[in-house]
Amino acid sequence: MEQLGELREEMTALRERADVYVINSDTPEQSRQLKQITGIDAPVLLDRSLEVAGQYDMLPKPGQPMGMMQGVAQMGFVVVDGAGIIRVQRVDVNFGDHAGQMLEILRLLEQEATSGPSTG
Repeated sequence: MEQLGELREEMTALRERADVYVINSDTPEQSRQLKQITGIDAPVLLDRSLEVAGQYDMLPKPGQPMGMMQGVAQMGFVVVDGAGIIRVQRVDVNFGDHAGQMLEILRLLEQEATSGPSTG
């Protein structure tokens, strides 16, 4: 739960720039408890079968955090642009403490979208 600190604080700013969802494999009751304990105000999508985690390459792999665990997705975040293209996929057990990085990624994507791709 501790890794969600900055994420909770920056949730309003994140939601102003993007649609934000929490995806986890918990039961509905565990998800309600997580939202209550953390104060995170984002929709929770349940992925009990880990199908979505697999599609976004977030299942544990040897040599990565949580690499030896089975039946869970790795903690981290994925940024998908408006065209459905994965722009950033990052395994990060402390992702919630890096909400500022997520905001910077979104700011750069917005800047790219308004100025067009660079030709440098």
